[in-house]
Amino acid sequence: MKRNLMKHVGMLILLSFIIAILPQFAPAEETVGKLHGFVYANDGKKPLTDAVVLIRETISQRVFQSEKSKKSGAYEIINILPGTYAVGIQYNGKDYNVDALLKIEPKKQMACFTLPRDEEKPGYLVRCKSPKCFFITPCGWALVGGVTAGITYGIIKIVEKETSPTGI
Repeated sequence: MKRNLMKHVGMLILLSFIIAILPQFAPAEETVGKLHGFVYANDGKKPLTDAVVLIRETISQRVFQSEKSKKSGAYEIINILPGTYAVGIQYNGKDYNVDALLKIEPKKQMACFTLPRDEEKPGYLVRCKSPKCFFITPCGWALVGGVTAGITYGIIKIVEKETSPTGI
């Protein structure tokens, strides 16, 4: 009887152990995302043919891009790592920023984009020839932010020296 009980307890422990480690051997959940949708001209109605949709991860700056869009404006980007992405469109030799951030998760997602209108949003054309265009890019924003922070830090240090609590 005692031996039979030990046998059952041993089997129960073995079964518990197997159940505990079983999820490690189960097929992993898909860890990449897929994005598909349509690209339209700036009127929002006419599909863009031969446009390329690009997404850039906001932290690592890794870029994923679609093949050229079909006659219907359909595009697809596969094997995208999860994260938050900025969106751009290449069309007729020009690069456009789209006012959108996408959060990609490990599943199939859909998003439709419209080419920005140049007259409504001047400067959205990335390859503009004016030196002012530099300041609408992330690099320009970083430069302005860095200069502002440096000036602010310098002013604080000057004021600290003038108002020393010890009077020295």
